[in-house]
Amino acid sequence: MKLISRTKQIYKIFLSMLLAAMFSLYIGQVNAVEDQIVITSDDFSVEENSSRAIFSGNVIIAQPDLKVWANKVIVYYGENGPSDIKSLEVIGQVKIEQPEQTAFSDRGVYDPKTEILKLFGNVRVVNDSGAITGAELIVDIKNGTSRFPASQDGERVTAIFSAQ
Repeated sequence: MKLISRTKQIYKIFLSMLLAAMFSLYIGQVNAVEDQIVITSDDFSVEENSSRAIFSGNVIIAQPDLKVWANKVIVYYGENGPSDIKSLEVIGQVKIEQPEQTAFSDRGVYDPKTEILKLFGNVRVVNDSGAITGAELIVDIKNGTSRFPASQDGERVTAIFSAQ
């Protein structure tokens, strides 16, 4: 019974933090999540010994104006339980869709303390005016900056813009 109530508590707290912190902030919306959040996956588990909660298998996170797909979403939390989120990770075929742009990557990590979101591997951001691709995207929420650095193996950033 204790595990079930703790699981419900973990689920409720980190879901709103997951979207408000990682994805809404990525798109520059620092406001709280106002509407219902729906998360579907093939499996949900809480691993108290390793202080993490995991959604896996065809994960879809949906709210108005934002939809996220990934193979897996992991929430790492600290000693104080689910209100002490250390980091959030999305893994495998990541897609973050908003009304005006869509981002793709192999993996993403958000650190709520530094307010930095990093997307890794085959990163691509597409909107009506074009697309930017690179190995990594770093979004500093606090300072309002985004950066596509060249990869360590020399892969360069490519931007293609429409002339319209």
